[in-house]
Amino acid sequence: MKKYYFFVFLFIFSYTVMFGQWNKISMEKASGGGEITPVTYQMAVKDNKLYVGTNDGIYESASANGGDWTPFGLQGKKVYLLNFEILKLALTIETASDDATKFTLQLYKYNGSSWENTGFNAAKLSVFGAYPDNLTNFAQLQNGDDVVIILPTWGNGIWRSPDGGDSWIQVPYEDHPSNGYQFYRKIPGVFSFPGSNTVYALDKADYRMQYLSISTDFGQTWTHKEVDNFFNPWALYKQTIDGIEYLYYGGENGEKGYLYRSADGGNSWDASFTLGDGGLHNRRMIADERGKIYLLSGRGEVYVSADNGDTFQSLNSKAVVPQSTETVNFYYSHLLILNQKLYLSTISQGIYAFSLVSSGLHLNNSDKLSISISDDQTELIVRTETGSKISVYSVSGKLIKTIIASNATSKLNIGDLGASVYLVKSLSMSGELSVGRFVKK
Repeated sequence: MKKYYFFVFLFIFSYTVMFGQWNKISMEKASGGGEITPVTYQMAVKDNKLYVGTNDGIYESASANGGDWTPFGLQGKKVYLLNFEILKLALTIETASDDATKFTLQLYKYNGSSWENTGFNAAKLSVFGAYPDNLTNFAQLQNGDDVVIILPTWGNGIWRSPDGGDSWIQVPYEDHPSNGYQFYRKIPGVFSFPGSNTVYALDKADYRMQYLSISTDFGQTWTHKEVDNFFNPWALYKQTIDGIEYLYYGGENGEKGYLYRSADGGNSWDASFTLGDGGLHNRRMIADERGKIYLLSGRGEVYVSADNGDTFQSLNSKAVVPQSTETVNFYYSHLLILNQKLYLSTISQGIYAFSLVSSGLHLNNSDKLSISISDDQTELIVRTETGSKISVYSVSGKLIKTIIASNATSKLNIGDLGASVYLVKSLSMSGELSVGRFVKK
């Protein structure tokens, strides 16, 4: 596992979670028209309206609270991915024309009154539909007067439309230098972020080694950076904290890390191992306006981190939406934020919402934890509340030392620790958790 050592400052956060409730959104159609299907996939937000793809097309909730769902087109089709950032786009999974036992992908565009099929995979060939459930995201970007659309496929590469879906170009494969795999071929997700022309693709160019592919010219040319050795990549997010741009990368196989983080554009990565078994199958990462990271584990949990991914706490979604995780690949489909609420879609029980206001979930700079190191690097000086439990962890999540603070200032011997980044947690007697980090040179 790679670690980075360029953090020479401290992140010190304090956060408290008084678990709110996940409330099931009504799936009733408007005007008493019965319920829409509870099989829900990716969601989208436009003009404060909530949209969701289902096994029966797209539905719109004008209130974003349910109970007023109206059909928004493509009824009868399995609408798997949505992207409404510029154009309204929907990716469907349909029966292939050349083999009725296989699936294929189709991309539709809303023209203001109805949905029209774009030029992507016009023949509905099965080669475009291998393992469609592995796909998690696609991107669109504004390039002057044109909208560039970039689609991933599992085994048939990255496809790019420079003109809003009318024409399509495949990104050429590149041979891996040491095995028979190829870059830009197996791509579960493509991501773009507001204010940037950079596009990121999750690239499974080896049996287990995962890569991040990057394009700075609207998807025309690509480079790739190695991340780590785990199984499938699915999730990516980017945000800036204290002037530093962070990339977050996740996927399947938590024994190798649930969230990978880079502060140098993907050249080096460190990993958070703090989630336990529930961290497997990291399908989605998002953040709110204060930088808290929310992580969706497709097999049954939602987590929040208030310390830039160092530690996570459960938001108790499994207790509210019970489901055996042994019989389905992905029970939770998608996670997004709208009007201070988390929205969670599922493959059999509709959509749930979690209020970030009433939950008491806070992120504040903490004045209850202060960390410093002696000049000779042998003692860690921790100032916190008397009676607090102070714990030191390695960056991989291994507990190294723990003491109970007998007064406001505690000293821990760290002369035996190697040069690295370490985490410090202080849990007060009232249950308030503060987290910091230090660098041992």
